[in-house]
Amino acid sequence: MGVRGKLAWALKIDKVSKPIFQATYRELMNILIQTSDNVEEINQKMKDIGFKVGEDLLMEYTEKIRKHASTFVEFSSTLQLAYKVNSGQEFTDVWVSDDGRVVKFTDDHCVLCEGVEIRDMPGLQYCNLVSGVFQAVMDLRGFNAEAYQESCRALGDSTCTWTIRLRD
Repeated sequence: MGVRGKLAWALKIDKVSKPIFQATYRELMNILIQTSDNVEEINQKMKDIGFKVGEDLLMEYTEKIRKHASTFVEFSSTLQLAYKVNSGQEFTDVWVSDDGRVVKFTDDHCVLCEGVEIRDMPGLQYCNLVSGVFQAVMDLRGFNAEAYQESCRALGDSTCTWTIRLRD
């Protein structure tokens, strides 16, 4: 992030208390776990919530910024900035496939699952909210792509990874 980006982050971006956000997210997950029949249902509900959040964030972003990324690969930078603005940190790594059809975002210090350990729900995508946000951005910007969570620290993985893949 350049000097202008750092200044904007420090001075212009509204901040939310990390402990309040994390507590709210954990309670949302607890409610989904208690009211869902299986892990797939929990994952889908969280992705649907993320999609709605993504719609709101994209509309807010659109009003402030008139220039948009035009290609799928360019969106990796846009999503990196959006993650920084909304989580307070950057992804640990962003990987783009040689053919430009797959982008993987990793976060070794994911704010969503920090301090969470779940060992009895294989297949749970605890941070799937991010996948939903990515899916909304892809859909609303006209890309035929699929976003999903590939790994999660809350489930014992070393990093949280989200993948966006262009469909054929």
